Amino acid sequence: MDKFSHVPLPEMALSPQIRRLLDQLDASQGDVASAMSLPPECYTSEEWFEFEKRAVFDSEWTALGHVGAIPENGDYFALEVLGEPLLVVRGKDGEVRVLSSVCRHRGHLLGDAPRGKARGGFTCPFHGWSYDLEGTLTGAPEMEGTLPFEQLRHTACLPEFRSTIWNGFIFVNFSGEAEPLAPRLKGLTSLVENHHMADLAAITPVEWADNAWNWKFMQENALEPYHTHYLHSGIHDFAPSTNVRFTEWQEDDDAAIYREVHFTNADGGFNISSKALFPPLPDLTEEERARVVFAGVMPNLFFGAQGDVVFYYVILPQSAGNITLSVGMLTSWDNLSLPTAPLLLKGTLDGVQMFNEQDTVANIATHKGLRSRVAPRTRWAPNEKTLVQLSNWLIKRYKRYAARVGEALREDA
Repeated sequence: MDKFSHVPLPEMALSPQIRRLLDQLDASQGDVASAMSLPPECYTSEEWFEFEKRAVFDSEWTALGHVGAIPENGDYFALEVLGEPLLVVRGKDGEVRVLSSVCRHRGHLLGDAPRGKARGGFTCPFHGWSYDLEGTLTGAPEMEGTLPFEQLRHTACLPEFRSTIWNGFIFVNFSGEAEPLAPRLKGLTSLVENHHMADLAAITPVEWADNAWNWKFMQENALEPYHTHYLHSGIHDFAPSTNVRFTEWQEDDDAAIYREVHFTNADGGFNISSKALFPPLPDLTEEERARVVFAGVMPNLFFGAQGDVVFYYVILPQSAGNITLSVGMLTSWDNLSLPTAPLLLKGTLDGVQMFNEQDTVANIATHKGLRSRVAPRTRWAPNEKTLVQLSNWLIKRYKRYAARVGEALREDA
C-alpha cells in the first residue's frame, strides 16, 4: 500500500476563458525564430492561475527548500504551497519527509515557529494532540471516552506527501503522478556536478513577501540574458549577454531550463565588486570558476551557481499577481567557518538584493502593462531563447491537463 497521500485539487471545468486561451497557445510553441509570447491573460487572470495550480503545480515537482536548512534530526521548517500548510522535517532516522502541518483533531497548524528543532515531535497547542517526527500520533488527551487511542493511532497520523531530493533541493508532488525528477535533469546535473550542492552549507533563507508580479515572469526574468545589458547596465557588465551559452532543450530531459554566462574575469560575483567574495568551491575547474549557471528547475526553483556560492529562489505563488520568494545561499562549510564569514555573507546577499531591486521595478511595471487592454503579444529576441523553452514546457502541461479534464467530462456525460 502506498504510504503517501495523493490529494490533488478538485478538477476544474474548462470555462470559456480557459478554452479561449488554450486555443491561442499554438502560436507560442516552436523555436525562437517563429514563436510568440504567451497571451497576456496567462499572467494576469486569476481563473488561469487556478488552472495552473492543477495543470502545473499539482502535477509536477514543486520546490520547497534545501536540506541544508534542516541539517540535524528534528530540524524542520514550515511553509505553505498554494495554501497547503506543510512541515519539512528531518526524522530520527535522518530521512527528510514532507508532512501536513494540520492537526488531525480540529485543524490547528503545528510547528511553534516557521523553522526550528522539534526534538521529539510536534504538539498541537489547541488540545494537546502530539505527533512524532514521522507524523505518527503519539498522544490524544481525554479522548478515551470517544475513541480508543489505538484506533486513533492508526487513523489520525499526519499525511505524508510524496517527496524527492535533487542536489539537496527538496520537492513535493501532491498528485502522485509526476514522473521521477532526477532522470529529467541529466544535462543540468552534469553541468553543476562539481558544485556538490547537496553537501554545501546553507544559510537560513530570507523571505521576501508581496512581490506584485506573476510567478512565470519571475522565471522568465531570471532566465533570459537579453535584459541584462539594459536593466543592469554597469553592474552586470562582468557577465555580458554576449557571453551566453544556451542549451538545447530535450523532451526527455525537460525538468529544467538553463544557460551559462562566462565572466570577463575569473571568479566573478553578483555584488558591488563584481568579484566572488568567498574562496572558490574546492572541486571547480578554472572554466567553471569563470562562469555562472542560471537554471530554472520548473516550475518554481531558480538558482545561480557561481564559483564561490550558489544563490537560489524558491518561488511561492500567492495569486496571479503576487509571489513570495524564499531566498537562500549555499557555500562550503570551510567558507562558513571563516572569521569574516558573516561580513562576506552579508555582502553576497546584498549583491543579490541589488540586482533584485532593479528586477523588481521592471517586473512590477511589466505586470501592470500586461493588464492593459492593448497588452502586447510579441516575438522573441534571439537572446530570449530560454523563454521559448519555458513556454514549450508550460504548454505541454497545459494541454495535457486540459485533455485529461476533457476526457473525464466525456466519460461523465
